[in-house]
Amino acid sequence: AAHAVIAILVVAGVVLRYLLHDPLVWGQEFIVGLFTWAVFIGAAAAMRSRMHIRIEATGSWYSRPRLRFVHAVGLAAGILIILACLWAGLLNTADIRDVRTPMLGVSQASFDAALPVALVLFLVHCLRIAVESGVADVFRSATESIGEERS
Repeated sequence: AAHAVIAILVVAGVVLRYLLHDPLVWGQEFIVGLFTWAVFIGAAAAMRSRMHIRIEATGSWYSRPRLRFVHAVGLAAGILIILACLWAGLLNTADIRDVRTPMLGVSQASFDAALPVALVLFLVHCLRIAVESGVADVFRSATESIGEERS
C-alpha cells in the first residue's frame, strides 16, 4: 500500500510540475517519510518471516555439540546491537520532536520514529523465534533450510 501511494504521488508530482507548471510542494516530504516507514517496517516484516540473508563461513562448526553455545552468543550480540540502535533512535526521535518539516509542518519525529518502532518489532520477532524454534534459528534465514533439504 505504501509503495502504491508513493508511486501515485511521484506520477502526480511529475504531471503537476511539467504539464501544469504547479508542483506538488508537500509531495516529496511525504514520499520520503512514507518510504522511510515502508523500509523499516518492511525490514521488521522480513525478520518476522525470517527472510534476511545470512553469510557465514563457520556455520558447520556450530552444529558440533560443544560449540552450540555460539548461537546463544550470536543472539545476545544481535540483541545488544538492536538495543543500542533502539536507544540511539529514541534519543534522535526525542531530540527532533520539536523540528517541523518545511512543507507539511509536521514533526520530523513522525518520520524518524520509524526506526525505533521497527527495532522494537525486531526484538519481538527475535524473542518469538527464539522461544518457538530455539536460539539457533533466530538469525537463520528461512531459505537456508531449502539448501539443506537438497543435500
